[in-house]
Amino acid sequence: MTHARIPDFSQPAPVRTPAAPSVARRRIPVDPRYLNLPNEPVPGEIEPWQAVTPVRPDTAHSRSLRFLDTAGELLAAAFIIGGGMVLTGLATLL
Repeated sequence: MTHARIPDFSQPAPVRTPAAPSVARRRIPVDPRYLNLPNEPVPGEIEPWQAVTPVRPDTAHSRSLRFLDTAGELLAAAFIIGGGMVLTGLATLL
């Protein structure tokens, strides 16, 4: 039974040269639109707190939505509490 040879990873990998170095490789044309694309973010480029902290824009539109959401929650709480008080008051009258 023959065993596989374990490579020595502490040494650099050997460079293979092509069989015919004089043969020029044909270059594939690249669309110039793809050369000016913005770089993608590299992992570890941002701080950890930026990845978990929600960044909310502070504009009039976002403030109004948060206000309406809070106002709706308060109105719903008032109706639930008020309805419970009315029902409790009716139960004592009967």
